[in-house]
This record gives sequence, structure tokens and C-alpha cells, in this order.
Amino acid sequence: MNELLAVTSAICASALICTLVSNFVTDGSTKKIISLILGAFIICSMIVPIKNAVNGFSEEIAETDISDLAVSTDDEAYSREILKQTRSNLESALKDLLLQNGVEINSCEIILAVTDDNSIIISSVSIYISKEYTQYSDLISEITFQNFSVQPNIITE
Repeated sequence: MNELLAVTSAICASALICTLVSNFVTDGSTKKIISLILGAFIICSMIVPIKNAVNGFSEEIAETDISDLAVSTDDEAYSREILKQTRSNLESALKDLLLQNGVEINSCEIILAVTDDNSIIISSVSIYISKEYTQYSDLISEITFQNFSVQPNIITE
């Protein structure tokens, strides 16, 4: 908006100066020369503020694009944090379920995926057990499938 005000004031000031100068100069070749010079001055004084206004407008657009990028980056970070927390909660729940059934696991890893409609699904489950719990592999698979609807990969360490 400041650029528009600058353009308008420059045009008004140039027109006022040209009118005053042309009134004081007598008719003849001098008046024609001064009219040419003042016409060129008016054109120059109109071009510079318009050029500055266009540059200022471009900078405002660039600033808007940067803020949109920051918002999308924040949304992506928030989504990653939700996935991380969901994964942690599911892994903890799986460990607790297996422990309630008498199976102690070394660790588990749940890989999550995000669908097109932004819902979270369990892509795969890997359960790491010690050799003494290999006899419980069927029980581990059954409990995991009942609660998470995914067949786990059971890995003996």
C-alpha cells in the first residue's frame, strides 16, 4: 500500500511542478524544449515508483510462500511425533499383553504406515525373544494376531 501512495504522490508532485514551470516560461522554442524535458521527467518519475511497487509486491508474495512452508513443516513434524508416540504405545501394550500371558520378550518393533486418508495402520510386527521362550512362539503369534490383526515375525536371539 505504501508503494501505491508513493506512485500517486510522485505523479501529483511532477504534474504540479511541470504546470508551474510551463506557466512562467514564455511561448516559443524555449517553452517546447522545457515541455519535452518536463515530459521526460514526468515519465521517469512515474516509472521509478511503479518499479519499486512491483518489487515490493513480489517480496510480499515470497514472504507468504515461506510462511506456508513453515506451516506444512510444522504439520509434518506433528504427524511424525504422533506416529512415534503411537508406535511406542503399541510396543508397550504388546509387551504387557505377552507378559500377562507368561511370555517375557527381549524387545519388539512395530512398523506403522499412514494411508491416503491419514489413518495409521500396523505394517509389521517383529518380536525378539530369547531361546528359552521359543516354545511359546505359537502363543506369541496367536496373542499378537488377536490384538493387532497382524502376523508377527518372531526372531530368536
